Amino acid sequence: SFRYQDKKITNYEMECSALYGLSNLLGHNALTICTIIANRLRKEYSKGYKDRVKEMIAMTLDTITGSNG
Repeated sequence: SFRYQDKKITNYEMECSALYGLSNLLGHNALTICTIIANRLRKEYSKGYKDRVKEMIAMTLDTITGSNG
């Protein structure tokens, strides 16, 4: 039942809140990038999640370094 603006929030990363809190206390900016590997409500899980995580890492590094992969 939790909503933000017109979006229904069904999941969040608890560890991210600690990262954001600590970075704020230290005057830093923080960012998390996550790969969705499960839909717990539907009991569906990605069998190839390790490949998706590797793709996410490569895409992120390409983006921040200006590489084309």
